[in-house]
Amino acid sequence: MAPQPGAEHLRLQALAGLWTGEEVLSDTPWMEGGPAASHVDNRIALGGFLLEQDYRQERDGRETVQAKGLFTYDSDRNEYRLFWFDNLGFPPADPAGGSWEGDTLTVLRRSPRAIARHTFAIRNAHEYELAIENSWDGGASWMPVMTGLYRRRPEDPHPLSLKE
Repeated sequence: MAPQPGAEHLRLQALAGLWTGEEVLSDTPWMEGGPAASHVDNRIALGGFLLEQDYRQERDGRETVQAKGLFTYDSDRNEYRLFWFDNLGFPPADPAGGSWEGDTLTVLRRSPRAIARHTFAIRNAHEYELAIENSWDGGASWMPVMTGLYRRRPEDPHPLSLKE
């Protein structure tokens, strides 16, 4: 019998679906701050073991960031893992690790440049918030990079509609 996803994998279904985001970016060394719009398509994949994310950000009518995120649960480490790839030119050193606390998933991505903290807060079945912060001092202090509010698109009324 094939393995089945556990309760930990099923928690990722809260993020599944088609989303439109309103984002506010902070000034960073690689990007000027300001408003942005985004499109996020999150699909349950690999029999429920993976949440696959396609992310596109637009500013001033043009696409500025493209990314692919792969979320799963690692039972050996007892933590959620995020594998993140984007067109900003920073290849991932290792996947991010994190956990849920209530309706909030927090993961930390570590690189030689900084630690990035991604905090996904589920508001309800049709909205979630994301805050990204960076630390250049090993986590002693954090600087905001981006905040966003994501709403389920009208063509996607149910969170499991993208299930394989």
